[in-house]
Amino acid sequence: MKIKSITVGKLTIPLTRPFITAIRRTDNVEDIVVQIKTNCGHIGYGSAAATPLITGDSIDSIIGAIKNNIAPKLIGKDITGFNQLIEINQHALQKNTSAKAAIDIALHDLFSKKCSIPLYQFLGGNKNQVKSCITISVKDKDEMAKDAVELVLQGFTTLKIKVGLDLIDDLERVKAVYNAVHGMDPSRPQARVRGNDIRLVVDANQGWDAKGAIQIIRQMETQKLRITFVEQPVTASDITNLKFIHDNVATPIFADESCFSVSDALNIAKLNAVSGVNIKLMKCAGIQNAQAIYNIAKTANMQVMVGCMLESPIGVAAMASFAASKPDIYFADLDPIALIKHNPLIGGATFTKDTIVLSDKPGLGIEGLGNSFELIYEINQ
Repeated sequence: MKIKSITVGKLTIPLTRPFITAIRRTDNVEDIVVQIKTNCGHIGYGSAAATPLITGDSIDSIIGAIKNNIAPKLIGKDITGFNQLIEINQHALQKNTSAKAAIDIALHDLFSKKCSIPLYQFLGGNKNQVKSCITISVKDKDEMAKDAVELVLQGFTTLKIKVGLDLIDDLERVKAVYNAVHGMDPSRPQARVRGNDIRLVVDANQGWDAKGAIQIIRQMETQKLRITFVEQPVTASDITNLKFIHDNVATPIFADESCFSVSDALNIAKLNAVSGVNIKLMKCAGIQNAQAIYNIAKTANMQVMVGCMLESPIGVAAMASFAASKPDIYFADLDPIALIKHNPLIGGATFTKDTIVLSDKPGLGIEGLGNSFELIYEINQ
């Protein structure tokens, strides 16, 4: 079974509402999608999200990296040499983690199809479901409180509160969300899951400084807002202050943007800088490196959460498959599949309330891309 062609295109999916963080706002999921096709007719699907302010990868750079550096090295290769193909992808060029992740996902999808098992089983898992949080975009506090109630009524029990714009306003945002979910009318049937049953996570997206972060986290603790953990309070490169915050508050601190690579995970583990790390395929360049980061984190007694960028159901299903293969993932932030207006894919993962249900068909279970796919180019043998 040899790789006959590699197709690259764009998939655009509108969101139900704007996605707003401390560093960006967007109204659509816009992914670069890869199809690796074999001479036997099998297709492996992968995707990459362009997030220049986080990964440094743009749509054009992802397209160029695959077209000029990665795809030519894979065309004609036998898929049975799976590990060699993974290494070729990883060493085709420096950085460009999103492009590598797209190819890595497609190769994993393709090889698990060759083995006739779902990807989550290929990775060692025996369950096909993963519970995810849902994100509350950073807005006016009253709007965020309203969004929180609406999301709880939809069945979500874990809310991730985006902050990072202003310390004083951020505290008010968190308080407003906390008060909203704890004050829901118990006569509403869905409201029986509320209050102490709802987990709240705060994500500052690098928006605070160390002194301010300690101050606001301690205030959240004093006011008993019951925050499960705080994610990435300071800039990605500032590991010293990330550890300083971790050492001076009771609330667990998780690294997101500070933990891109395997070497980042090693450094964080050596310094005991955080309580946990957020693994994302777009940051670490694919499932192989995600496994390495997971192993480092567990060896260092750090918790592991999994996340994603604002990605299509392809990338979300790949990360969910990885999560489903592990018995001890602490937290999953895989909500883009719940934020889109419609899922154009044929087959693949589905979403029910707060649960991603993976396909039991081979690989990711994707059978087609639907009408939202725009072909950009195809490289043939």
